[in-house]
Amino acid sequence: MPVPQNTESTTVPEVRDREFQEHLAALGLTTAEEYLNWCAQHGFSVRVKKHWHQRCKERYFACDHEIRTRCIRKKQESRHPRRTILKIVNNELVAAEVTQPHLIAICEVFSSLEGDARDAFLRLLLHIQDCTDLLRSEPVIRHFGTQAGNTYIDALSALAKHHGVWLRSPESWRPPTHNSRRQFSSLARHLMAKYPTPVFMDSVWFKGRAPEAQKQQQWFLGIGDGKSPRELDVPVRFTKRMVHHFFHAPADCTVEAAFRWGQVLGLGGDVRLVEAILGSKLAADFAHDEFWISVIRWLIDNPMLDRLHVAPIVDYIHYQKFEPQQVATAPGEIEPRPLQPEFSMKGRTPASLLRQIQEWHGELQKEPQQTQVQWYESGIGEFDWTEGTTASENHRHWTIKEILTRKDLFGEGCAMRHCVASYENSCATGQTSIWSMGIERNGGRRKRALTVEVGIDRKILCQARGKTNRLPTEKEMDILRRWAIQEGLTVAEHVKSR
Repeated sequence: MPVPQNTESTTVPEVRDREFQEHLAALGLTTAEEYLNWCAQHGFSVRVKKHWHQRCKERYFACDHEIRTRCIRKKQESRHPRRTILKIVNNELVAAEVTQPHLIAICEVFSSLEGDARDAFLRLLLHIQDCTDLLRSEPVIRHFGTQAGNTYIDALSALAKHHGVWLRSPESWRPPTHNSRRQFSSLARHLMAKYPTPVFMDSVWFKGRAPEAQKQQQWFLGIGDGKSPRELDVPVRFTKRMVHHFFHAPADCTVEAAFRWGQVLGLGGDVRLVEAILGSKLAADFAHDEFWISVIRWLIDNPMLDRLHVAPIVDYIHYQKFEPQQVATAPGEIEPRPLQPEFSMKGRTPASLLRQIQEWHGELQKEPQQTQVQWYESGIGEFDWTEGTTASENHRHWTIKEILTRKDLFGEGCAMRHCVASYENSCATGQTSIWSMGIERNGGRRKRALTVEVGIDRKILCQARGKTNRLPTEKEMDILRRWAIQEGLTVAEHVKSR
């Protein structure tokens, strides 16, 4: 409807009223001209200056109109899913015009695909939308958390990109089960596997579009074609025995964890040692693997060493051999290099190594340099929770706070008697964030309970230790899970209570 030609009411002034600008923003408008047209279209008074009560009515109407519009859209999307998908393909609908999260994800995927890959993705969607529960946008692989690519829709797009090597048509596939994970496993093998492929290999389709993800997808294709991991470009040098154990790794492993599983068991280790190693830096890092094999062999040769010490041992060795430090090479000359680049396991005993780690912890607990170093916040929220009543004996106040300075990191390591101070570089470069869990009982002084490590890129809670590296209690794990739910974090499988 055109704006009535009334010069007194429709002359658009240069509006600088802050309240009017806020009103425009609330209506989703930007200019006074747009506002006048909106008022005329919806039957409101066509003028700029209005009483606050009238503006409240307009905001309520706009909000109600948006809700009704979205409800109508959602009903149409649910009633006609096939038609909605085809509209997205034909660019008749964009992400801003659909209401359901999985349709928004589909819009984003279609905008990133080209040519035959778009057609292959469409074939997958049209076939599975009636017979599966795969059109969902929530994270799938627990260990990957909320990282990009960790949804069924992203995994389907990854399958579509490999349409050139499909062995069978998607239309000939039928879901053998109602379980979503098993449905996807069956579909991936129907399309691209001639031979049995371990279930943990499915994780390669949920790693996004990075080159590493594409490389791992080639491993799936190779194993599905009947090749041994020894023939593929994998980061581990496998023996036949290692390959056997690799194929029998737990289904909920990632591919990297399965590599360690096969490697450690193939070298003669046991499941407890594998789990301890997966709780350390070696869980997914295969750099300098020839050296780390010597460490794994040493751990296997010392079976009476408490596996609780494995992660601290790995931290110590990594810090000494690979972590650059400011080392004085000559009077007045400082060179960044590791403290012990020639570090070796030869001739070491558990007692001597644990003694060196204890001395290292002592060094880390010395007062740091006067220069105050701090780093940016991770963007993850803190935690504050109270249980019980003030008058009761079970009143407890739990907090989880991020550590953002060298001084506080030093204080945490000193109080908890562990090596968290060595994480300064990882915190400063944004790879890791360190958190302190504390508890106050009946209004008393805050007592440290746990030190927690969170991997920022994947938002995964990857380590939690108490004083002298003890494991969390079940109560502390409950608090960690509450925080993880609040902030959308994933708790790694190896983070367990004692």
